[in-house]
Amino acid sequence: MNKYFPNLFRPLKVKNTVYRNRIFGAPTGLKELTDHDHITLKNIEFLRRRAQGGAACICLGDVVTDETGYVDWSYKVKAFDKRNEAGFYDLAGAIQSQGAHASMELVHAGMHFHDDNRINYGPSDMVDEFDQGDGSGIHRHQIIEMPKEIIEQVVESFGQAALRAKHCGFTSVVIHAGHGWLLSQFLSPVLNHRTDEFGGSLENRARITMMVIDRIRKYCGPNFVIEARISWKEGMYDGYQLEDSIKYCEMMEAHGLDMVQVSCGSLHFHDSTVLSTPSWFDVDEGHNIRAAAEIKKHLSIPVGTVGAVTDPAVAEEWIREGMIDYVVMARALIADPDLPKKAMHGKTDEIRPCLRCLSCITGGYYNLPMHCSVNPQIGRDSDYRYMVPAADKKKVLIAGGGPAGMEAAVTAAERGHEVILCEKQHRLGGLLPIIEKEPFKKRIAAYRKYLERMIARSRVDVRLNTEVTPELIDELEPDVVIAAVGGHPIIPRIKGIEKAVQIVDFYTNEPEVGENVLVLGGGFAGVECAIGLAMQGKKSTIVEMSGALASGPNTPYPGTGAMQMDALWTNIEKNQVNVMLNTKCVEITDDGMICENSDGEQILLKADKVIAATGIAPNEETVSVLRETVIDFAWIGDCYQPGLVRTAVRQGYDTARNI
Repeated sequence: MNKYFPNLFRPLKVKNTVYRNRIFGAPTGLKELTDHDHITLKNIEFLRRRAQGGAACICLGDVVTDETGYVDWSYKVKAFDKRNEAGFYDLAGAIQSQGAHASMELVHAGMHFHDDNRINYGPSDMVDEFDQGDGSGIHRHQIIEMPKEIIEQVVESFGQAALRAKHCGFTSVVIHAGHGWLLSQFLSPVLNHRTDEFGGSLENRARITMMVIDRIRKYCGPNFVIEARISWKEGMYDGYQLEDSIKYCEMMEAHGLDMVQVSCGSLHFHDSTVLSTPSWFDVDEGHNIRAAAEIKKHLSIPVGTVGAVTDPAVAEEWIREGMIDYVVMARALIADPDLPKKAMHGKTDEIRPCLRCLSCITGGYYNLPMHCSVNPQIGRDSDYRYMVPAADKKKVLIAGGGPAGMEAAVTAAERGHEVILCEKQHRLGGLLPIIEKEPFKKRIAAYRKYLERMIARSRVDVRLNTEVTPELIDELEPDVVIAAVGGHPIIPRIKGIEKAVQIVDFYTNEPEVGENVLVLGGGFAGVECAIGLAMQGKKSTIVEMSGALASGPNTPYPGTGAMQMDALWTNIEKNQVNVMLNTKCVEITDDGMICENSDGEQILLKADKVIAATGIAPNEETVSVLRETVIDFAWIGDCYQPGLVRTAVRQGYDTARNI
């Protein structure tokens, strides 16, 4: 028995399959496939690495069962292509080599993720709109009611896909019956208007799911594990709700379902998209736990929960109290694949915390490789499979103790270099201690504290209140200097700009700003500042000169993914933040701001105070001075190019690996 988390690390037996613990890896996969959408070595190494970290089951996500549900513009693995069998076999073997079971998530897009290159079948005829999140705008497609012969084809494809998974060594499949995919589309009383045996009553709307389970059982036998992922409610108020989901699960169990993982939301319901993948605005742990516990009361099969599950102690409590039988983790295992092993050995303070920033999902919307704000190895697992010791031990001086500098320091020390980390302020963290002051940014604080613990346990020589100068470099005689000296606020040439409070000063000094505040700048920092002010009960208004919030420069794509934008807009609307786009500030006054709209008309906005969130520029002068002091020099983080935590951490890690 595990002395730290005895229930979380108690084996779970389902049919003839024994899982080594109660932590399951949620369906995930990389977007890097071959030209024919076949699995690559990077896919295999990515999931092998997650299995290596100690989870009981690792699931390959987004495997499309039938060509009628394939999404051409968002690359997904084709279960219906037998040429994938070799890759499936190698993938299952890689997962099993690490002691975990391999699972495959089976999906059909239906009317979800419109595609111009196929008939967009759904439960009923309708015109649907969908934003792909790639900057191409709203797509409108005619949805065709799926004929019965196509329903039979789809059901057969699920059965054949499961059989192929079993043939290639997978011990289970996950039927995706939530989040707005085909099976949940049929279940939806809002989307399903059929009058035949597949529409009307809950039993009729659930019929296709029961047919899928029956077909898989027919082809794969009595001991093959069939799991389902469901959304316990479709929309916040519309669509099917918890009572329907309880009956749905009871029907699935009666047809031979072995396990069910409880999620939430549907991409067809804007108000619930943020529930499918919670952002850092959702501070609670496991927001689906209560629904999962209620569903479990009505079932005899194991019930798990997914969605914002990151804390082993909380998961232990849920299982001990009988609320659920297992937990399903996605982003937590992306941030730290070794979470299960660290928890198993009582090293929870070494777990790298997930920020819930949604960066890992954003890449998928743009068909980019997966990336993570706090884990610089993710998606590059085969490249960084081992931490290679330095062949030539060097003295490394790092100027700046923000996330880039701290990551570089820990990585360089881990490789055996002598590392000195200097920070001119009295504390480490760079901008993190400022960012974390918002009530919804407590996970930033957790990450900063994690970095500080890793620094403290390393051989890094930390020197606070110490600015790196040419004189200090002459004194220390380092072999390598890494500048991570950050940036400074951009002060736009606006009349009266000195009357505004710079956003860094706002968080650092916490001045009184009154009850009516204008935030100049609609980037990430400005938007979240305005939301934070509104949460305090203040009236806040974002003034942005462009036509979009949180948009990236010089790119056809927005700076955030669709789910990130959903999270931002949901909280803008929830907290009644005013947004003024295409509005240019021409003067800041004692009473507020004078602006021009897109027609050149002047607007007077009154406020108690203006907060300027107009961006950051790199400290190029400091970098230029330090660059001249040594031969081996690198600059990282905001002093290289202002960006997100993700880019700073990756630059710090890569630079230290290259020394």
